[in-house]
Amino acid sequence: MNYRSEKNRILVSLEKGDEIMDCIYKIIDNEEIPFGWINGIGAIQNIIIGSYSLSKKDYIKKQFKGEFELTSLIGNITIKQNKPFVHIHINIADNNCRTYGGHLFSAIITATCEIIILKTEKKVYRSMNDNIGLQLWDLNCEE
Repeated sequence: MNYRSEKNRILVSLEKGDEIMDCIYKIIDNEEIPFGWINGIGAIQNIIIGSYSLSKKDYIKKQFKGEFELTSLIGNITIKQNKPFVHIHINIADNNCRTYGGHLFSAIITATCEIIILKTEKKVYRSMNDNIGLQLWDLNCEE
């Protein structure tokens, strides 16, 4: 993993073998990011993504083996239970250009992953929404 911090953005280049979520959490710790918006593209394998079931109030996870093009990675960094929390969705394409998407749980880089993190100085907290079953942005919660 390589990255460079520039004012309110961090440019990230992940390398073969890096795990996306682990690397983002390391950058958050190193750079003390209170809130951020994440975008990226690349190539990945050993992917676990999920879709949230409102009726079950849980994720239905699917694993994808083999190499996939990471056609879109988008997400954010917030505070959940007083710790940084990374929430990312991705779209991936197989070698027949079929696409799949969902909430990212884990993925390993096969070639590269190029990410930009736009950061701000104010924290955004998450609070439990019992109707949905998830901790959602709480824009009324301030430090």
